Amino acid sequence: MEVSIAPLQIHAFQAIRDPERCAQFLHEHRKVLADFGISHVTTNEDHWMNDPDTYVLVAEDPEYGMVGGVRIQIAKPGEPLPMEQAIGAMDPNVSQVLARLGNRNAELCGLWIANRFVRRGLPLMLGYASTSVTSQLGLSSMVCLVAHYTLHHPLKVGFRIMEEVGLGGTFSYPIPSIKAIALVADDLITIDALAEHHRHRILSLRMRPNQITMEQAASGAVTVQYHLDLFQDQALTTQYSEIEHHRMRYSA
Repeated sequence: MEVSIAPLQIHAFQAIRDPERCAQFLHEHRKVLADFGISHVTTNEDHWMNDPDTYVLVAEDPEYGMVGGVRIQIAKPGEPLPMEQAIGAMDPNVSQVLARLGNRNAELCGLWIANRFVRRGLPLMLGYASTSVTSQLGLSSMVCLVAHYTLHHPLKVGFRIMEEVGLGGTFSYPIPSIKAIALVADDLITIDALAEHHRHRILSLRMRPNQITMEQAASGAVTVQYHLDLFQDQALTTQYSEIEHHRMRYSA
């Protein structure tokens, strides 16, 4: 079994606090989309880089550089999430369903994995990391829109198909050859429905957001160093403590 010596780094941060990483994220994401012949999707814009309610997770390899990423965009009144912008016109139910989820909802969007780093288990690692940091953000639900060939990844971290929209949750987007599936994770606090292994990994990252661990991938074992403490700044310590209090209350 192959084991990487230098750890893969997964960082979580507020978008406005690291513009250089955000710019690289956007550049790499656009390269991946271009490989699929996609020139425009709602997650391919750059306004999120200046949004204080957007949080970014990136994976950085010591040899290959930034090799993957995803964003969490928190819902705000009067501002449609990328999912609504993408498929809302195809089915008015999309806007209604998102409205019912309220202001403690967010969207997991803009997921990309560099072609030079496939089959390393990165989608699942980013899924673990993204779901774990929702406790720091005080979220009660999260939605996402994924291509049909990546559906198995979000299902492992608590998402389910939003069958009440589209054709059983499915839309032809962003191009006719790709079926996009709308998903929601509405049990972010207890995540009871997850398989025990996946639930354990997420709860471990919630308890210790900064840790080094070994993850299993198709290519072998991968050493991963997670940096998921979003609120390391002293000015945000009070907010983080309050979120931790509620997390412990609901997970007890």
